[in-house]
Amino acid sequence: MEPYVWTFDRSGGPGKKRAPRNLFTETDIYTVSMPDGSRDLRIEHELSKLEKGLKTLVTDFVARHRQLPHPRQSRLIAFIAAMHARTPQVREIQRTLWQNTLDVAEWQEGDFAISSASKKQRAAGVSPLPSSPQVTLDNLRRAVESPMQFLLPGAIADGLPMLSQMTMTILCTDEPSFITSDSPVTWFDPTVARDKFLTHKSSLSDPGIEVTMPLSPRHSIILHHPMTPFVKRVSYRRARASTVAVLNRRTTYYADKALVSWRDGFDPTWQMLPPNGRDSPPDRTGV
Repeated sequence: MEPYVWTFDRSGGPGKKRAPRNLFTETDIYTVSMPDGSRDLRIEHELSKLEKGLKTLVTDFVARHRQLPHPRQSRLIAFIAAMHARTPQVREIQRTLWQNTLDVAEWQEGDFAISSASKKQRAAGVSPLPSSPQVTLDNLRRAVESPMQFLLPGAIADGLPMLSQMTMTILCTDEPSFITSDSPVTWFDPTVARDKFLTHKSSLSDPGIEVTMPLSPRHSIILHHPMTPFVKRVSYRRARASTVAVLNRRTTYYADKALVSWRDGFDPTWQMLPPNGRDSPPDRTGV
């Protein structure tokens, strides 16, 4: 029989049984349409290279608490950097930002008089576009058309150097307890005060930042400070039930629409709501 998992709306409700290969799929999400009508699949091919061997890494190394060979550890970090930027949620946020910039650029080019009302409204709230040989109308239009072409390589290039210097801890449980989501990599700084959480913009240079990604129902990886200019050995730690609960709430908080679990049944502890009914930011892991 084909293996399956259970998916849930992040707000709760009944689960749906789904085959993993059918989860979070979208046609041509990484395809770049060329002017001659051909399809550029280089991004898809590069992501496939990062994904290759991930299952073996978990079963042969992580599950046995073995140290990761340097090449495998480097590919894992690159995979985490890619997973943070490759979701439809991030793509649409970036598309909106580039669309706003394009509206301003068209305004500066003298097309504002014939722009639509919606474009005028968006452009009114954006700062004037700086003069740059790299920022052209054609480039902006291509970015709006195919965000991943511009977003993903830059996100990996920007994030990889700092992620590679962070301490890597893998939390382990005997029972399958970790959940994942359609936005599996989270950046969270538990040292930020709750009253400033919504306005704080996290950076990998923040000393309290934690980058988290579930690897399997029994393993979750955390990249955190201190940072060093060389790749460090992986630290394996047994996760307490309270730590698992914190990470699962974090996964739920940052999910776009869906959660994924190895078993049926939405656990109320995945989502902790305060009296005002709004999502509460996750807490510390203790790593």
